[in-house]
Amino acid sequence: MYRIVASDMDQTFLGFEHEIPEANIAAIRRMRELGVTFVPASGRAYGSIMGSLAPIADLLQGGYVISYNGNCITRVGDDAPLTFTEFPLELARRVFAWGLEHADVGFHFYTLAGDCWGNRLSDDEIAYLAGHMDITPFDGDSLDFLEGVPLAKMLMVNPDLAYLHEVQAAMPPELYAGSTTTFSSGRYLEFNPVGVSKAAGVRALAEHLGVPMDEVICCGDAANDADMLEAAGLGVVVSNATPDVVAIADYQAQASCSDGILAEVLERFLEPRA
Repeated sequence: MYRIVASDMDQTFLGFEHEIPEANIAAIRRMRELGVTFVPASGRAYGSIMGSLAPIADLLQGGYVISYNGNCITRVGDDAPLTFTEFPLELARRVFAWGLEHADVGFHFYTLAGDCWGNRLSDDEIAYLAGHMDITPFDGDSLDFLEGVPLAKMLMVNPDLAYLHEVQAAMPPELYAGSTTTFSSGRYLEFNPVGVSKAAGVRALAEHLGVPMDEVICCGDAANDADMLEAAGLGVVVSNATPDVVAIADYQAQASCSDGILAEVLERFLEPRA
């Protein structure tokens, strides 16, 4: 019996246009009847996640959100996270300075409070973020304005994922020592605090709720979901998932993110059998 379903947001739970498929809404209602807890697990900030989920806020009451790739676990309605590891500003400065000089990338910097600051954002990136995430642009090569502000993570941005892999390969490993890297949304190279991952976040929440990991389903589509897919009792990917995570999943859904993956998960793995 599965008791928790943790799902990535973008390109998994949310459709290609960042909409919530009606099939997912109906599935969450039924999951609540069955006593199964739905948990969004995203690289985004808690506030950004809740903004996207505003139409179903009533279905999330009493539940939890895993944000910043597992860095924060937040009880819905309480802005203070139960867990948080700060990303060192000096580390952010090193990676930022190297990227400005050596790579064709933009940058995101995320704070614990949920603010996101962007540098060298292309028109493509601005259009991609429009309507589902707020970002404040800044110019120059200094992060001094973030002194004393708890950082959660930083991202390098380029819509060519293969290029981002080349960027990371070219970076001296000592440059980003103290961080854990991953790739997401086909356009981001993410730098998180050491030890932070979606798998760690899901494990911590499952332990908090007294649920063994073999009673957890995790759903995803991309590299930053890989570890939680492997850690879960059942790892499920959408039909639009990247080949690397399809290879490690226990089940690939026929449904795409826009079809509503939770409906298929509900029917195949959660509904009681006669």
